[in-house]
Formats: sequence, C-alpha cells, structure tokens
Amino acid sequence: MGGRIHGFLGGVLLTASLTYYTGQYIEKNQKFVSKQLRNADDVVNNRILSDSGIPKPVAVDTRVDLHTRNFAETSKDIWNEEIIKMVNWVYGINWYSWGIAADKKISDLTSKVAENLVVVAEEKK
Repeated sequence: MGGRIHGFLGGVLLTASLTYYTGQYIEKNQKFVSKQLRNADDVVNNRILSDSGIPKPVAVDTRVDLHTRNFAETSKDIWNEEIIKMVNWVYGINWYSWGIAADKKISDLTSKVAENLVVVAEEKK
C-alpha cells in the first residue's frame, strides 16, 4: 500500500512540475512574441508611415581649433625635461659605493704623497 501512495505522489509531483515549467515556457515565449509585435508596430507606425521615430542627424562642428605654443613655452619644457633627467641621474647614483671608491682613491693618493715626502726627506739627508 505504501508503494502505491509513493507512486501516486511521485506522479502528482512529476505532473505538477511539468505543468509549471510548461507554463513558464509559454509565458516566456508570450513575452518574446509580444515584444516583437510591439517593435514591428513601432516600425510600421513611426518609421514607415511617418518619420517621427527616426532620430534627426546631429549637427557636427567642423571647425578646427589650432593651439600653438610659442618658443618660450617650448624652451621651458625642454629645460624642465633636462632638469628632470639630471635629478633622476643624481638619484640613480649609488652614493655608498661612490664614497667607498673615492675614499680608496684618496687613501692611495695620500699614501703616494707620504711615500714621496719620505723619499725627498731621505735624499736631503
């Protein structure tokens, strides 16, 4: 007996779901057809029988605006570009390694000067 009730309820559920989804499908198609009919009516009434639905062409401004720059402004831009390049170059220097290299060269130079002074002093004796 339980199998029959379950079978009956399953059949009712299947039939109800098929009926619901068929109704949804028909409603969706009805909306699509209704929209297409409204578009066709708009074309016939507003575009074929009259030109009220056709947008008017927009007037395009054909004037040409010419902006020129004088020599001073161009020179300022070139100057600013060179300043920016110089600043970027200064920021790009590795000051630590430059300082170590300069210190080594100065130390070598002072060592050579001290050696020459010692040699000159020994020669005078």
